[in-house]
Amino acid sequence: MQIVDPHTVDVDGKLYSARHILISVGGRPFIPDIPGSEYVIDSDAALDLPSKPKKIAIVGGGYIALEFAGIFNGLKSDVHVFIRQKKVLRGFDEEAIIKSADGSLSLKTNKGTVEGFSHVMFATGRRPNTKNLGLESVGVKITNNGAIEVDEYSCTSVPSIWAVGDVTDRINLTPVALMEGGALA
Repeated sequence: MQIVDPHTVDVDGKLYSARHILISVGGRPFIPDIPGSEYVIDSDAALDLPSKPKKIAIVGGGYIALEFAGIFNGLKSDVHVFIRQKKVLRGFDEEAIIKSADGSLSLKTNKGTVEGFSHVMFATGRRPNTKNLGLESVGVKITNNGAIEVDEYSCTSVPSIWAVGDVTDRINLTPVALMEGGALA
């Protein structure tokens, strides 16, 4: 999908026009570019695992990290949560993921190395899913991290284009996105 002009979107080569356009494409998991990041999974991939992890390191202390820690703990996985702050549900130290000859993973932080993980999951935030939508070409203002700038009524810098949910990077929680969408509708 790409926005062609303030009233038209292109979906697989077919043009659709409307008085208003609503963007609610959400966000995508963010994995920091660190040594060994190719060995980690994100929250999307965690939902597609063919079996439960035997031992999993979850990096992050936000809602998604803690939800998955609870899920995997309930499945009887050996769960380790790594956070930077003194408390969970806050915002990472220098890290690296190391793959051993036997295929197991180790998580190296500035506080030491923990070995023997079958999986390492990063739940280190999400980024707005705005790439390749054509927003800049129609004048929609974007922040440095790719979020769509909106006013308190969810209107973008283009009066006929609106945005709600994680794509705006205001409060990235599913219930908030649902309420914003309902309020706008």
